[in-house]
Amino acid sequence: KVEQAKANGEELPKKPRRKNPTDVRHVKPAFPSALVLCPTRELAQQVAKDAIDLVKHCKGLRVACVVGGMPYPLQIARLHNADLVVATPGRLLDLQRSKQLHLSKVQFLVVDEADRMLDLGFQDDIEAIHELSSQRNQTLMFSATFAPRIMQLATSLMNNPGRIELASAQDKHENIAQTLHWADSVAHKHKLLSHWLSDPTLEQAVVFASTQVDSETIADSLRADGHEATALHGAMPQAVRNRRLQSLRKGQTRILVATDVAARGIDVPTITHVINFGLPMKAEDYVHRIGRTGRAGRSGVAITLAEHRDRSKVRAIEQYTQQPLQAEVIPGLE
Repeated sequence: KVEQAKANGEELPKKPRRKNPTDVRHVKPAFPSALVLCPTRELAQQVAKDAIDLVKHCKGLRVACVVGGMPYPLQIARLHNADLVVATPGRLLDLQRSKQLHLSKVQFLVVDEADRMLDLGFQDDIEAIHELSSQRNQTLMFSATFAPRIMQLATSLMNNPGRIELASAQDKHENIAQTLHWADSVAHKHKLLSHWLSDPTLEQAVVFASTQVDSETIADSLRADGHEATALHGAMPQAVRNRRLQSLRKGQTRILVATDVAARGIDVPTITHVINFGLPMKAEDYVHRIGRTGRAGRSGVAITLAEHRDRSKVRAIEQYTQQPLQAEVIPGLE
């Protein structure tokens, strides 16, 4: 037809418009058979990445990741024909309510970091997802702790659940050297932090702060001192959080100053040091934090900087891990 139109001097026929893959009008609802729930966006993205690596040789098996803070049309398009969906509970239920996703054919449900799910107030969402996927064959729940509230949740989601304990908080982290320094003030803590950041064995470090404001303040202070540092916390737009994590993974960021949003789901082998500038509110979060280093058999260093007012938190960590934190003094920084 094109050649004929050219020969007759006629206007060429217009090419049909290609469908926009992110136009939700052209996307059929997803009916996944497997569902993984994660408490944080970073953890969901890490799990989805690992899942894609695991199934890359399985033809026709699609993995989709849906989390808050990302554009709806793009995520809806990615859901098309997805067999496994990795999601945060809030965004998953949003997509279910808008009929972009149906959970009636879910056969396998995984609840990752169940203790953190409860900390973040996701219990009602999990119970709603449980009802929507009630025809499933198997439920798996992973948790760092099995306090009574976790067992209560497990009982509500499962029929006669079996419990498998692979490790406990009391296990010694033989490949992570743990050190405690007592500080007189915040200024003293900054001097101790500067000392450790000049450690020649440091490749990359995560410095944990107690609040979002603290993470920005510490990162600003480190940059002013000439360090390559950037902040990461939950108040940032998701696109910014993604870029900063990617920069860490690529080795472009040497020091990440983060809140507990980074305590789970970050798997970067080159993190050699974890520094607790601000102590965690919950003792079990200490174990998650130091677990960012010394991964896959590598060695790591975990340093805790505590003031006099932090004594109760230090005691709680020691009681939870059933291991004393050895206090050390750096000459000149007593």
